Amino acid sequence: MVELIYGAKGTGKTQRIIEKANARVGEVKGNVVFITPIDKYSLDISNSIRFVVTAEYGIEKACALKSFIKGMIAGNSDICDFFIDGLARIGDVDPVEFIPLLDEISTRYNVNFTVTLSMAEVPAKLKRYL
Repeated sequence: MVELIYGAKGTGKTQRIIEKANARVGEVKGNVVFITPIDKYSLDISNSIRFVVTAEYGIEKACALKSFIKGMIAGNSDICDFFIDGLARIGDVDPVEFIPLLDEISTRYNVNFTVTLSMAEVPAKLKRYL
């Protein structure tokens, strides 16, 4: 499953995804991963969540992010949830093209994705993920 949290800049998307991630870690038996392009919110995330800053791993392309996520799943089959804050700020990742890839990964490996997008209106291609 892929779920989108969207809105204009400054509407509280990051706070909502942090709250969802922290709540989810207490509900599941598997592992939770929080991916973000910046290290600004590391103290707000539960220490039970794997916190990943993409800049630290040189992730700047969509194919690198996809491979990184698949590699994390390959290395830890107990991951059940990924929370990705600021997907459009990770290098040149185009959310309209990338989110369907996350949907494929979700279906194949039985993991959930929650993603924030800074946009006032969601493109028609992504409305099914609301």
